[in-house]
Amino acid sequence: MKLSDLSEEEINKIKNQLIENGTIFQKKKKLSYDTKFFETVTISNILIKFFLFFTLGIYAIINLIGFVLSILYNNNTKIVTVIGVSAICFIVFAIFRNINTNKNKEEFAIYVKDDNFIFNYCNDVLSTPDLFYSLPYDSIKKIEFLIYTLRKKDIYGSVTFTFTVCGYDISYIIRFTNLTNIQKLLKSKFPSLLKNLIIDGKSIYLTEPRKNKHKLKFILISLTTLVMSVLLFIIPYILNYHSIALIISSIVLFITAINIFLSCYIYTFYLVQGIIISSVFIIIGFCVPLFIIENSGIAFMNFVILNNEVLMPTVFGIIGVCIYSYIINIIISKIYYILKSKRELDLKAGSYEQ
Repeated sequence: MKLSDLSEEEINKIKNQLIENGTIFQKKKKLSYDTKFFETVTISNILIKFFLFFTLGIYAIINLIGFVLSILYNNNTKIVTVIGVSAICFIVFAIFRNINTNKNKEEFAIYVKDDNFIFNYCNDVLSTPDLFYSLPYDSIKKIEFLIYTLRKKDIYGSVTFTFTVCGYDISYIIRFTNLTNIQKLLKSKFPSLLKNLIIDGKSIYLTEPRKNKHKLKFILISLTTLVMSVLLFIIPYILNYHSIALIISSIVLFITAINIFLSCYIYTFYLVQGIIISSVFIIIGFCVPLFIIENSGIAFMNFVILNNEVLMPTVFGIIGVCIYSYIINIIISKIYYILKSKRELDLKAGSYEQ
């Protein structure tokens, strides 16, 4: 049973017990350790944060242009638009400003002192900066790798450590890190833990095929999305109705369907929810306003001048594009990793036969 599944009162009770026996300790100064074993690679977060704020700036500029045009050509100030755009920018900024891009912060690292793993205490909701777990290496139940990409010869992705403490499971996740270094360090310092290593849902010591319980569900979701994409394209064509917004929506859903289907085979099912939500955001943010303008019978620029508030939902499209692009990048990188790994294995097999 996971510790995080308990009530807040039960979690606090166990936390106090662990503090008393020294499993959780408090330290305000920099930790002393033998090795900083693993830490977050922040470059990915930096790029996400830059892209989000860059596109948020574009959003503000687009709406500002619409507002200025409305004043110049329609003598319409529409102060509600300014308030709305300002509120949206503030909310988005507040949500995404906390993405960690400070390389000096070490809350997302795991340290090794003697044979103990030391990492920041978290109740799966909030971290407590001054509290740390100190758990022996033999309390590790499993180490799970999710592979994202291959850079040169190093594999990057997320890693989840699951420890068993007082009969409860405690998990600690590092979202983006160098998995190759982790595996090397485990092999050199804690070789016995390699039997607990699971890579993309499969133990490195097991040879039987990996069971994918999500496969049927995601194939059905993929087919449903594909049908919606085809209908959005065919029905307007049959009715001789031309709409750029519907065509774009159809293309987005088609790409989404392909990626959901691929997730069944390249172990990226954890991205399915994100890609569905981001595709919906793109359609709401860009295609819906465009569809309204197309059916208004008014030229695009004239409609924006008269109704500049139509640009406000584009914030959903911008955020959707950010998330969608990031997920597509992971999927493409994962395919590259699989093909590269297979090619290297084929080359090794060929040299062995010779």
